[in-house]
Amino acid sequence: MLIRSVWLLLLLAAAFSAPAQQTTRVAFGCCIDHTKRQEVWDAINHAQPEVFVFLGDTIGENAGDMDDLLDAYEVFNRYRGPRVLRRNSAVMSVWNRNDYSLDGKSGKNNPNRYAVRNHFLTFWREPATSERLFQSHGIAKSVIFGNEPQRVQVIVLDGRWNRDPLSQVGWVERQTRRFNADLGPYESNNTGDLLGDEQWQWLAEQLQQPAEVRIIMSATPVIAPANGYDSWALYLREQNRLKELLTELKPSGLLLASGDRLFGEFAKSDEFLPYPLWQVTPGSINFDGETPYSSSYRDGEAYAESRYGQVEVIWKEQPELELTLRDVDGRPLDTRKLNLSQLQPD
Repeated sequence: MLIRSVWLLLLLAAAFSAPAQQTTRVAFGCCIDHTKRQEVWDAINHAQPEVFVFLGDTIGENAGDMDDLLDAYEVFNRYRGPRVLRRNSAVMSVWNRNDYSLDGKSGKNNPNRYAVRNHFLTFWREPATSERLFQSHGIAKSVIFGNEPQRVQVIVLDGRWNRDPLSQVGWVERQTRRFNADLGPYESNNTGDLLGDEQWQWLAEQLQQPAEVRIIMSATPVIAPANGYDSWALYLREQNRLKELLTELKPSGLLLASGDRLFGEFAKSDEFLPYPLWQVTPGSINFDGETPYSSSYRDGEAYAESRYGQVEVIWKEQPELELTLRDVDGRPLDTRKLNLSQLQPD
């Protein structure tokens, strides 16, 4: 009896002295047809991410005017899933083509961009004191979640407010490319702007804030081939500027997350940092997946059935990161596990 009591006491002491494994879960998704069922929200809400980021195209609307945008938001607001998510997770959002453009004007040429910004941030319940309502460089945002030594910085870039336009290839070439999934409709704009000088300065400041893990979120992929689909690769000067900034600052623990694709994938590049830079592209919340194009940056397969992505940081003695692509039921389609020690400049 005495031996049993001592054994139980030892077990209890071990249980109370062992530190609980803590995690920080950041999930993200994009590309929503606001008129169709959105079944994935049950899985996302069940996962209870600390942070969820909408990476643009949260409405599937080719808006001709403000009334079209407002009508689309009214429909989207009827869905229960996003409302539950707002109550249980910190929600961040940025726009892309469908929730920013009016009458085909999708960048700095949008004459109503201030009105679009006001309605967008009002819909996403941005606080009235938020700098995003007044920033001259768009609606970029950076938030650090957690305390030292368990800080995750989420940086959301605005690639629309100061964007120079992309031109489409000629009509005959467009018809040819329609039957080739490896080629999109756009020509490169290698001297054009995406972020603008003020946002570049802001980004440099954010990357110097102390954090253990950083995730730069972009509505369009940073790591992608220059194949005619909208990405940073079609803005070569901007992509090179990011490489130069990261080479100079050498931020630790950096990952990328991107939207604007109807398939999920992992991509990886050694061109930006002294360590491999990973990018997670989540696929579409509820659009039908598209045939993935070829990419030398892709790590593994691409998944047309991917509905959202997730980065989970497991805070133990040697922190780990688990990157996943997930289907409509929240089941992992593919996973990458990284030690945080692998994402260090030295």
